[in-house]
Amino acid sequence: MKHAVWMLLALCWPALGFGSDVPLAALGDLRLDYTAVQPIAEVPGPTVRAQVTHRTGSQYSIQLPRDVRRAHYLVRNGAQVVAGQPFVVLEGPEIHHFLLEFSAMERRYRSAEARYQRSRASYEQQALAEDRWVAIVDNYLALQLEYEHMRHFMELVDPPQDDVESITLHAPIDGYIEFESRQTALVAGDEVAAFLAPGELRVQLLVPAQDADRLTGVQLAGCRLDVEELEGVARGFSLVAWSAPVTAACRAPLNGVLGATPLYRHAAHRVPRSAVFTWEEQAHVLLRGDGVLQLVPVALLQPVGEDYAVTSAVDLAGRDVLSSSVSAVQGVLMGLGGE
Repeated sequence: MKHAVWMLLALCWPALGFGSDVPLAALGDLRLDYTAVQPIAEVPGPTVRAQVTHRTGSQYSIQLPRDVRRAHYLVRNGAQVVAGQPFVVLEGPEIHHFLLEFSAMERRYRSAEARYQRSRASYEQQALAEDRWVAIVDNYLALQLEYEHMRHFMELVDPPQDDVESITLHAPIDGYIEFESRQTALVAGDEVAAFLAPGELRVQLLVPAQDADRLTGVQLAGCRLDVEELEGVARGFSLVAWSAPVTAACRAPLNGVLGATPLYRHAAHRVPRSAVFTWEEQAHVLLRGDGVLQLVPVALLQPVGEDYAVTSAVDLAGRDVLSSSVSAVQGVLMGLGGE
């Protein structure tokens, strides 16, 4: 019976002169559910490849002052550590030599410092020759530079134990630790580890240059981040964008490569996917009016979760869109009837 009613209504549709408005009274007891149209200020773009990384120079790097035989790391690569937490044990006879060298260097520096202080008073009283004063100053500054370099490293060394051929280093700051896990040899000058403060972890992504000025944020699987910087040097047809610091909710590991959705500034509206249908080769929705359903063309931008972002020449603000039985009404419009 219901099928016959829909067929009759479809056949009579042009004669009734409904045009783009569907009278609600003509739909009988068909269940009609509506969803409020939601305005949005940004629209997602196509997913792009992004990397969880940091800007150059933002890490706290620790270099080895001497060769070592073995480095036994106490934490997982990429883990978060706290300042003062032991992270590696360095082993080898070179360690003993380094500790002796540091002790000797400290004595030489303290002696040079004391001589510098004594000689400065004599020089200011013109009781010391210029060339001798210059030599004392040069020696003091050279020893100071070398001593301070070694001292900065020793500040990270836990008090030596009975085994003088091993030392334990602790983290200088709170943050993420990164080290070369496949390194076969550790020689003087190599980086034993680098530390990145949590606030320095960011998402780097490439976006089309023609859309870059509208970029506002980036959506990851577990969070949304603002975009803080857009580089001015192009990479082909793209520009590099940097997000705000990564939050814990993002669950994004250091150096991780993931899919990210750029978010662009765009005045649009959000409607359920179930509300959108094709009519005369154009996407449309049905808006609730005064006793009618209004057929309105829309332009589809991008999916937003279970919805679509759309624009329209008709003002959608504050309107309700039909979100159920849409296929039945579409069938009537097409002259096919409903079920």
